[in-house]
Amino acid sequence: MAEPSIDVEKVVREVLAQLGVAPQSQSAAVREASASGSPAPSSSAGKPQARVPAASNEPDGALAVPGPVVTMAELEGRLEGIRRLVVRPQAVVTPSLRDELQKKNITLVYEQPAPAACAGNGRLVMTVLGSRFDAAPLTGALQNEGIEVDARRADCLIAATDQLAGEVSRPDTVGLVLSRYPAVALCLANRHRGVRAVLGVDAATASADAASVGANLLVVDPESTELFQLKQMVSRFCREGPRQCPEVLRKRLG
Repeated sequence: MAEPSIDVEKVVREVLAQLGVAPQSQSAAVREASASGSPAPSSSAGKPQARVPAASNEPDGALAVPGPVVTMAELEGRLEGIRRLVVRPQAVVTPSLRDELQKKNITLVYEQPAPAACAGNGRLVMTVLGSRFDAAPLTGALQNEGIEVDARRADCLIAATDQLAGEVSRPDTVGLVLSRYPAVALCLANRHRGVRAVLGVDAATASADAASVGANLLVVDPESTELFQLKQMVSRFCREGPRQCPEVLRKRLG
């Protein structure tokens, strides 16, 4: 039984069209694929393909090619002395170039995109009151997780909770009060309609309490809480919020 014929040009065009490749790049890839008699390139062909971070500094012997399609014609005369060819994620490497890499014992490396910032963490307005607590390490740790932190320092609990009440009314914002007087801060905050503040003791308890009332403000005494525990608690509060007030409590808590 005869093997079915493969329209190489059609296959390559379809693959490149899905990648949004410009027509001129398509034509070069199609010409090379046709010349080699091979179907569209796949990620499993050729040399073993490692993954490297996008921002890594390539040592001597590596050649980085940024385009979405990498062809033999593009690299003609540029492969001497090269040990690794680094291409962008999901780049199309033509069959003839793969063959040449194999002949020259050049490893094909797909660049790994840099990790994106954490999604869904929202914005945190953090106010430090009545405490000598240095918020910089906590702020940095939260920002490293992709949380947008608006850090402030205040002297008056009343004014600070008044201001935070307006901030947490935004659908993408939660608040944090760090104070040596958490009971006072909690009472003042909860006097405002729409503010649902809970006391933070540990991550699990704060999470459960926040879920029960749809909390949008966390109050913690930073001087009685270790930094690691504080970061864990605030990070979880941000990831799980902003929360909706439960229907049964909405008339009273807003």
